[in-house]
Amino acid sequence: MNKTLLGYVPDASFIYLVHPTIKVLFLLVVSLFPMFISAVEWNVGLMVGLMALTVASRVNMRTLKIYIPVAVSMGMIILLSYTVLGGRHPDYQVITRIFGFPLYWERIRDALVVYFRILPMILTMVFFLSTTREREIIAALRAVRTPFVVTYVLAMSMRAAGMVMEDFRIVRQAEQARGFDSKNKPLPYKIRKYVMYMVPLFALSLRRSEEFTNALVARGYSFRSKVKRPDYILSRYRFAWWDGALGVVIAALFALLLVARYRFGRFTVEDSVLLRYLHTILIPGGGA
Repeated sequence: MNKTLLGYVPDASFIYLVHPTIKVLFLLVVSLFPMFISAVEWNVGLMVGLMALTVASRVNMRTLKIYIPVAVSMGMIILLSYTVLGGRHPDYQVITRIFGFPLYWERIRDALVVYFRILPMILTMVFFLSTTREREIIAALRAVRTPFVVTYVLAMSMRAAGMVMEDFRIVRQAEQARGFDSKNKPLPYKIRKYVMYMVPLFALSLRRSEEFTNALVARGYSFRSKVKRPDYILSRYRFAWWDGALGVVIAALFALLLVARYRFGRFTVEDSVLLRYLHTILIPGGGA
């Protein structure tokens, strides 16, 4: 098993055949796709494709359960923001009234468009973090000649984030080993417990930062050194022909998306079959 930033992927996963630079390119480009797509079903299709890639990469899907409450709560916040906090608009189509407050079709439509734009972005990031190790991100940065200081700071930040997650699991397991279980506790109690977790996690982070500093000083390390550092990590990753082909495919798909969106006016709200169907249900006989 190989440890990634969010979990473990088996050694036999095909995802390790892809060069880290292409993984970063996939993250940067594919996460932009939903920004140019307003049709809900196309973003849903992108989500299905990302889930299929995650399954094919042999990621443990049980680790993704923690994002379900986040997605649900985020959807509720977006819906409330657009409907309850959206104000009154006399030109909008009223679906119904709740306690005298009008519920507009346009607000629900816009909330759905925004929600299904954010979800693919989150899934793209989750897929990237679930299939990418820390050293792969470092290799990608060094491959594009990122300054060593920037690479080092980012590497330490990612390493610290991974350590915090590991420390959080250790604290939870220590509580469970002592017979404490918060599953049946009320929500305010759980929130208070999570806040209390910050104390030991912050203390452990300070201790580790001091250990890193002492280790660098003991090795005589300096950021101002003029000595050329060998990029040993790049020798562990070779750029193959399929990496170039994947890069061309990703760039071509993005270019086609831009042409279809701005040259032919596709992927708009008016093109969404799902939104038109929902409109006919909520407002029978109303204009789209």
